[in-house]
Amino acid sequence: EALCAEVWFNELRLQQLDEKGGWAALARTDIKLADLGTLSLSGSARSRGFGTLEQRVNERSREDLYMADASLTLEAGKLLPKQWGIQIPLYASISQRSSTPEYDPYDLDIDLKQKIREAASDKRDSIRNDAQDVTTIKTVNLTNVKKMRPDGKKVLPWDVSNLDFSYSYIQTLSHNPLIEQDELRRTRGVIGYTYAPISKSVEPFKRFIRSNSKWLSLIRDFNFNYAPSQVSVRAD
Repeated sequence: EALCAEVWFNELRLQQLDEKGGWAALARTDIKLADLGTLSLSGSARSRGFGTLEQRVNERSREDLYMADASLTLEAGKLLPKQWGIQIPLYASISQRSSTPEYDPYDLDIDLKQKIREAASDKRDSIRNDAQDVTTIKTVNLTNVKKMRPDGKKVLPWDVSNLDFSYSYIQTLSHNPLIEQDELRRTRGVIGYTYAPISKSVEPFKRFIRSNSKWLSLIRDFNFNYAPSQVSVRAD
């Protein structure tokens, strides 16, 4: 009588821990554009294996992380003729955070760089892109855009200088191993009208009460305006 047996052996090997260190860097610069505004640039990077002296090997970074940010604050109205008197405060920024893991998020026991090297050349970019966690944020703000009123000019209800405008746009675009694309766009516009005439208050009892008595001062100083001191309307 024939006997058949099947035996499986699991190979378990323990080698020295990978204690390869990493690196980190940080840079920032602020550029002043005369009296127009300021341009700020910053960036930071951290490689896998980076950690503090107190951290153990398995507590160190397991990803390559890169962050970049650029922002511009500008008084764009100064680029227009001065006699126009236009005020255009502008703020724009773009920032990106990119994280590449050490191990492939779909094959957790395979080094991502090794998987990319062994893949076909036409698939390497897609493998890297699918494994990354990338978030990009773009922002544009125009705040209180208006035409300034010349000094000494009488305030009239129909003056263009009574109007002000604001606009903001934010786009957030991200993808990670679980989400192919996540996009959020938020747009907001505001228009306002503010009319603040110069009105003279009426003090009806001042001419009748000449005494400096502190008891009569409340009556003597009583006053009111016969017209609104401010009219304001905003639409968002």
